[in-house]
Amino acid sequence: MTDRAKLAAAVGEADADAALRLLGGLPLCALVEAADGAGEDWPEWARAAALLQRWTESRGVAADARRKLGYLSCAAEGARAVPAAMRPTLTRAVEDFLATHGFDPEA
Repeated sequence: MTDRAKLAAAVGEADADAALRLLGGLPLCALVEAADGAGEDWPEWARAAALLQRWTESRGVAADARRKLGYLSCAAEGARAVPAAMRPTLTRAVEDFLATHGFDPEA
């Protein structure tokens, strides 16, 4: 099974395509390892990656995959400060981070 097929099975076609664009040629394992390192579910990371990729594309913001994965890690870390019963999904945390802080590819 290809990386795209694995992603599509887990998160749907549109999110799979966007997440792969975020990875920019990196293997799917880069996303899975980042999720594992944060103690998170990798399909949720793929959904959050898709959201971030669509956001940057819609604003013409360019950044490499490592920078974007770092942004997802920061959002995951920020979400951990919320009590578990009220903790947002990573996708929601990324939405909130983007609304509050935007995305600076140079930061």
